[in-house]
Amino acid sequence: MKTESRPTLAGRKPDAFEMKVRLGCGALLGLVVGLGMCVSLWPLSTLGACMLMGFDIAACAVCAAQFGDSFWSNLRWLQ
Repeated sequence: MKTESRPTLAGRKPDAFEMKVRLGCGALLGLVVGLGMCVSLWPLSTLGACMLMGFDIAACAVCAAQFGDSFWSNLRWLQ
């Protein structure tokens, strides 16, 4: 079975699978960023750490899903 790859168009709307992948990858980035922030802010309460982690995961996931490749290309510290 031959499959053809479709060209990526700048203004297209991502399908459900792509949105799930974007959310998942953004959540993983938020987890890493949140863990790094918890380590740097070490004397942090458990509630504070959980709130920080939850905010970082949600923020990165939503931004990755909303902005897609432009979100990832604007992360200067990953380059």
